[in-house]
Parts: sequence; structure tokens; C-alpha cells
Amino acid sequence: MELKETMQAYYRKLDVTTSWEIKNPEMKNIWESRWNAIWDEMDAFYAEHPDMSIARLKSKQHWVMVKHCEPVIFPGNPFFFELGYMISRSWGMCKVTPARWLEDRKQTQMKQQHPWIEDLESQFSSLFSYDGINLCSIDEPFDMDHQTLGYTELFRVGLKGIIEKAEDKCMVFEPGSEEHDFCLAVVESCRALIELAHKFARKAELLAENCQDENDLKMYRMIAETAKIIPENPPKSFYEGLSMLIFMREATSALEHMGISQLGHVDKLLGRLYEQDIQNGILTEAEARELLRIWMMYTDIKFNLENNPWPETSTCVELGGCDEEGNPIYNEVTRLVIEEHHKAHYINPKLNCRFFKDSPDEYLKVIAKALLDGHNNFALINDDVIIDGLMKSGVELCDARRYVNGGCQETMIEGLGHTEGAGLYVSFLRIMDLFLRKDKGTDFLRPIEHAESYEDFYLQFLDCIKRFFGVILDRRTYRQTFYKDTACCPIYSATQEGCLDSGRDYIQGGAKYNFSTIALVGLANVVDSLNAVKMLVFEQKRLSLQEMIRALSANWEGFEALRSEVLRLPKYGHNVKIVDQMADRLIKDVTGMIDRHKNERGGKYITSFFVYRYNRMFAQNLRATPDGRRDFEYMAAGCSPSQMVKLSDVTAPIKSMQNVDFRGCGGGIAVMDMMLPSNKHFDENCFCALVRACSAFRCNAFQPNVVSVQDLIDAKKNPDKHKNLIVRICGLSAYFVALLPEVQDEIINRNYYER
Repeated sequence: MELKETMQAYYRKLDVTTSWEIKNPEMKNIWESRWNAIWDEMDAFYAEHPDMSIARLKSKQHWVMVKHCEPVIFPGNPFFFELGYMISRSWGMCKVTPARWLEDRKQTQMKQQHPWIEDLESQFSSLFSYDGINLCSIDEPFDMDHQTLGYTELFRVGLKGIIEKAEDKCMVFEPGSEEHDFCLAVVESCRALIELAHKFARKAELLAENCQDENDLKMYRMIAETAKIIPENPPKSFYEGLSMLIFMREATSALEHMGISQLGHVDKLLGRLYEQDIQNGILTEAEARELLRIWMMYTDIKFNLENNPWPETSTCVELGGCDEEGNPIYNEVTRLVIEEHHKAHYINPKLNCRFFKDSPDEYLKVIAKALLDGHNNFALINDDVIIDGLMKSGVELCDARRYVNGGCQETMIEGLGHTEGAGLYVSFLRIMDLFLRKDKGTDFLRPIEHAESYEDFYLQFLDCIKRFFGVILDRRTYRQTFYKDTACCPIYSATQEGCLDSGRDYIQGGAKYNFSTIALVGLANVVDSLNAVKMLVFEQKRLSLQEMIRALSANWEGFEALRSEVLRLPKYGHNVKIVDQMADRLIKDVTGMIDRHKNERGGKYITSFFVYRYNRMFAQNLRATPDGRRDFEYMAAGCSPSQMVKLSDVTAPIKSMQNVDFRGCGGGIAVMDMMLPSNKHFDENCFCALVRACSAFRCNAFQPNVVSVQDLIDAKKNPDKHKNLIVRICGLSAYFVALLPEVQDEIINRNYYER
């Protein structure tokens, strides 16, 4: 059986129902038996040690999970990573995992001690529920997703070096203190991870004993040898480097119950190892390509991409950009990753490609070649904007240059702390809606009654936003002070600078940087709404504010002429300076408000403009707005212009970025979707020029699609003819024919540039 088929067969057994039950009866029995054994052992241990610190309990849980782990090794696959503790469509964050023991027990205990927390949870739920206010997504206590391990430190010293540092810190902190217990937990958890790798080595040796297939035997021997070295020691070869990345990502996700979204800045981490291996004659380019092909294949298989209507995998690699000294990163590993990803027609891992003014043409052309062939799998992120933004948030220059992007494109500073990339999604346009027309349960926002001028209107709107964030962020921070004592991640924290020095887990604020990210959804619609009110109500005096509100309450029915007039007004993202500057002012004012708040770890909130799927989800009860939107129509995505008015050409939204300074977001991501021409006139040189323009005009980040609208329409009608058609949605790529019809329609109706 081919490797892909073998892996597919295994992961199909781990598929679940909508109620999170494993469908396969045999696998369900095995799963539940292993789960119960782990939880029973931990419950018995906890009963004997009720006063043990949360960090030591977590390290004990790691050892128990390692003890009960039955490593899975796939014939023909040289990589070891499958622990058998996660369902198929999970990257770590999942309710169906024995790794939830500590979180479950501690949260239950906390809620018993503080029963009022349930009322607070109910308040948050009402703010998010689709049949309620649907104002923000605040349903999870922590963003345990969108994480990156400190791969740079792992590649420098391995777990052995981290253990040595933790042991030294144990000598510094007083025995029995929380700091001492944390450092001791790091030692124990890292040793558990090394033992886990050794279990893979022993399993591979057993498989090799009776193996008759020459290729499989070779792979088993590679695993048996390497799992004794990695992750205890830093990698010394290209293959060991790949093994370190995939093992640490999967093992940490499974044991810590967290979403490690980044597989690493692979060309930066592996470039030197690749060159060394080639020079020493222990690796050929063909062998490296084969290793990369296998290394990248597992995510698409796990998540059954061909039949998945929303294939979120939160699995990314980082490429390009600059290193800590500001030098461009582009090497053979960059090229091979992109080419093999394209050749194999993979969708994952997501290709998050950094660029800046000095990025070489060769790098951009490798991306262009794949993209122009319909490989719509790229997010391009501008170093010059993100790094400057992070520095405005207090990040040192060399640290800011280590940023990566994960989950979708959320900014993370690798090895230096968690930026909680999707801690809070906010329906920015819903605040505008509730400012104009109150709704049940939203009196705290203080809707407008009268305004003497546009400036008066705008300042009242800012006050409404300020009230929202004052209530939500204060409540959220208060809630987190209780929840943060119910989780601990010693393996992850050990790779983050600051945690061992402070003796505190990252959840307790031990890392060097402790940001939280707020994602605002509907920027273009808010700006266009402000401009419509400014021009029609206050400048031209075409109607009163109350008449505008009546038109919205009627969903524009009976006000069609007025709506047509609204749609003809200048719009954000169309390179109309006066409107773009309204966006710039709004962003500065709102980020200034958000900057003043501190999260539960003592860190700053930073602002992003990306949507994931919330431009659709938040629209489910979002009423008509002054920009001409009707009830329940989708919002604009990220920092892109609205789709209600077609753009004249592809350069308009890029040129608009020179008028809007997203560096003020403090390193947060602001993503623009671009639908590019799929014709012979748009070639590699044009794409390079486009990226250079994005750099020059300070475009924060963009997601290109090169696809014909005619092909999309035909694919919806005749899916069998277009099974391999890939499109970029909102932070992920997918097979177009597998998407839900409403998502297909949203993509078909985007702004296209066919000229």
C-alpha cells in the first residue's frame, strides 16, 4: 500500500461525528481505554498529592501520557510524530483528548469555588451567540492556539540544553516555591519528551526486525537512529532538522493540549544544514525533495481536504523575509519547499511568505511561478510594516525580526512569547449598527440621539467604541485572572525566552513579551459608513441623521435612490485620499484606546484586521448600515475594500495603503485579499512588480488568488471538472468544489481584475 493510502486509512479511523465521538468502533474502544487509564492514574495521583503545584501536576500528566502512548510509525515514512492522542482533524486544540485532564479538573474546581463565573460566561455567550447580540467572539478563556515553539532555541541547544538551564534555575529559586516547581516541571516534562522519542526508536527497531521491504527497512532504521538523538540534541543534518520540527510540533500539541500552528521558519532554520549536507555528499537535491514531499503531506491527509467544507488546519510554515541582522532570507530550502508544495498540489502547510524591499527577485519569481499556475496557497507579509509595528509595541529590533505567522497569518514572535493571535474577534461594524440603533442588552454602548456636526457624530462614535472596549476588556481580564490558574504548559514555556529566568509559565506572564491580539472585522464598511454620514447628512445635508436611520431600519426598501447615491460616494480602498485618511484617523484613534488596556499577563493589546470566517458569521444578524449594505450581507474582509463597488484596477487598493498607516497596529496583521488576472498578460515580472509596489505603499499583508471568475462559476455547476481548483479564502486555502455554496458565492462575487 502506498504511504498516502496507509496514512489515510489510519486517520479515517480517527474521524469523529458532529458530537465529537470517534466513528470507528474498534478505534473508539482503544481510544476510550487509553483515555480512561490516563485519567484514572492522574486522579489517583492527585488524590494522594492534592497540594501539588499545577506545573508539577502537568509534568506528571506528561509522564503518564508518555507511559500509555503507543507510537504510530507509518511504513515508508522516515518521520516520527504520531502519538495517537488526537483525532484526525485536530492540531492540538480539541475537546476529545486525554491531555485535557489538568484543565478539566482545575476548571471544575475553580468554578466550584467561584460559582458566579458561570454568570460571567453567560454574559460572554450572549455577546457572541448568533441569535443574540453577535458582537464579538469571546467564548474561549484563552487563545491556546496560534502558537509557535521556540525553534531557534531548540535548534541551538536541544532539550538537553533547556534541561541544563532549568536545573541551574532550580538552584536559584527556593525549593517549594512556585518558581522552583515550574523549573522542576520543565526538567521533568522535557525528559518525558525525550523518553517519548526513545519509545519511537524502540518501536522502529522492532519493526525493522521483521521487515522485508528494503525501503521500509531504510526508513525504520533512520527513525531508530534519529529518535535517539532528536529532540534531546540540536539537529546536525537536514533530515534531523525536519525530524525536530515535526516531532516537536506534534508532540507538544498532543501533550500540552495547545495549538502549535507553526512548523517553523524552515528556510532560515534548515538552510545551513541543507548546504552542509550537500557539500559533505550525504544528501542530494532529489533526496531533499523527497524528504520535503513526505514531511509536508500529513496535514492534508489528516484533515481530508478533498471533502472538507471548511478545511482549517492551523498548520503553517514561514519562508523568506529577513534574519535578525536584516539580511534577506532566500536559499535552496526556500525554493524546494515552494516547488515541492506546488508539484504535489498540497494545500497545507500554509505558505506564509515574508517579503520586504530587499527581497530578491528569484524568491518572488518562485512564488509567482506556482501562483500563476493556480497554486493559490500564499499569504505574503510585509516585514517593513510588521517589524516597525512590533517595535512601536516595545519589541526590540532583533526580536521583531524573528516574527512568524500562524493559524491564519497572525503575528507571533518566535521563542519570545505568545501574542494570542485570535484572543478576541470584534464585529467593528456591529458597534456602528448598535451606535445608530440600540438592541437588547446593549445599553452600555450608549446609542446616538443627536449630533451637531460630523465631528460631534464621530466623537460620539469613538466614545461608543471606548465604552465597548472598557467593558469587554475589563471583564475579559478579570475572567482570565481565574482561568490562568487552571492551565500550564511547561514544554512550550521552556522554549520561550523569559520563562525559565522568571520561573513562570507563559500563561502566568513569564515570557519576554505578553501581547494579546484583537481582530476588528468590517473596517471598510465602517469607514464607508462614516463617509456616507459625513457627506450626505452633514456636508450636503441631503437628509437628517434620523432619516438615514429610518432608511436602515427599512433595509433600504423604499430608499433605493438614496442607496444608489450612497454607492456612488467615494470609497475606502479605491485610492481616494480623503476617504483613506478617514480610515487612518479611525485606526489611530481606536488603537490608541486599545493600547491603554493591559491583559491578564501584564502585556499590551495589539490590533489586527483579519477575519478568518467572521465577516460571514458576524453578518448573520447584522442589520443594514450607512455604506449601502443590506441586512445580513457579508462584511469586507480584513483591510480589503468593500465588494459592493467594483474597483477600476488592481493598483487602487495598494495605492490606498500609502494613506493608511497600519504600523500603528503594533505588529498586528492587516490582510488584503487580491483577485489577480488569470491571463497571459499577468506574468512573473508583473507579480514581482506588484509585490514591490506593496512594499513601497506599506501594504501590511495580502492574499492573492489567480483564478478566472468564469472557471469558478463553471466549477460550482460542474464540480467533477474542477476537483483540483484551489482558492484562498480567509487565512486558509481549500478545494473550491468542497466549499459550502454560500462560501463559493462569496469568492465568485469578489472584485476581479481581468483587464
